[in-house]
Amino acid sequence: MKHLSHPLPFHSPLTSLSILLLLLLSSCGNKHVIDEEHTFDRNVWNRFSPERFEFNIQNIDDYYHIDVTVAVDTTIYRYHEFPCAITLVTPGGEERSFRTSIALNDKGRWRGEMQDGYRVVTGRVRSYFSFNSKGVQHMDILQNTSQYNLEGIHSIGLNIYKGKIDYSNFD
Repeated sequence: MKHLSHPLPFHSPLTSLSILLLLLLSSCGNKHVIDEEHTFDRNVWNRFSPERFEFNIQNIDDYYHIDVTVAVDTTIYRYHEFPCAITLVTPGGEERSFRTSIALNDKGRWRGEMQDGYRVVTGRVRSYFSFNSKGVQHMDILQNTSQYNLEGIHSIGLNIYKGKIDYSNFD
C-alpha cells in the first residue's frame, strides 16, 4: 500500500451542513427591504404620475432608514433641490404622507457623483422609521415642483433598510 504525503480532503456531512447553515444565516442578515430604481422616458416626470414602489415588511419591531435617490441631467435640471411628496399605503389601506426635499446643489456645487452622464444624489427622508403593520405595502413618490412636466429627471430610487438605533449619538 502506497502512503500519501498529504491527506485527502475531508468531506463530512457535518462540514457541508455547517457551510449551508452559514450561507443561510448570512442571507437572513440582508438588511434591505427594497432597493429599486425607476427611470423616466425622455428624462421627463409628470407632476401627477406617482412612481410606486412595492415591498413586504415582515418585522414591525425593527427600525428602518428610508433613502430616496434621484439622478438628474445637470444641463437641464435647474433647481438646487428635488422636492417630493411621499405616501406610504399599508396593507390595511392606512395612508401616511409627508413632503421632503433632497439637496442637490449647495452654493453652486453639485452633490453626489456622476454616473453614466447623470448626477446621482441620495437623501435620507426618514431615519429610524417604524412600520405598524406586516405585509405588502407601497410608497408612492411624486415630484413636487410647480412644473407639470419636470425635465432633467432621469430616475428615482427608493432604498429601505434596517437600521439600529445608536444611543451613544444622543445627547
